[in-house]
Amino acid sequence: MKADEVLIAHHDVLRGLLRELAGTTGAELGRREELRDRLLRELEIHTQIEDELFYPAVVDVSPLLALAHAEHRQIDDQLATVMRLPVDDPDFGAEVRMLEKTLRHHTMEEEERMFPQSHSLGEARLEELGEQLRERQRELAASGGMRLVMRLKRATLRVTKA
Repeated sequence: MKADEVLIAHHDVLRGLLRELAGTTGAELGRREELRDRLLRELEIHTQIEDELFYPAVVDVSPLLALAHAEHRQIDDQLATVMRLPVDDPDFGAEVRMLEKTLRHHTMEEEERMFPQSHSLGEARLEELGEQLRERQRELAASGGMRLVMRLKRATLRVTKA
């Protein structure tokens, strides 16, 4: 699987989680908590694999890296707002929809502009990079260190005032 295909598949996971979270109601508090935590974890993994592997690989073929990094910060800021809100807060749904919109814009930029630029790396390099992305994604998903980081991040965001 090529690098852009790996990332698009993970974009689909992120979009699906956000769509599902946006579709919950205040009566589904447990489900909201679970989806929000899964989203935090998947976004952390996704950002890390892009920052560690994909972006350095395309630095010479895509002028969009500064924009991508800025959009990651914007997504992180919006996610922090969602993490700080109690799931029964009346503004929770609106904040999730704002995060969904921000993520949708970022993934569209990558998929329509950056990923086609990455094709100049060649099929073999994209396949190799795809395998590296998948392997790192698996490592992070299974990592005890990642679980600790997520617990700390959740705890910090939930006690910090917005």
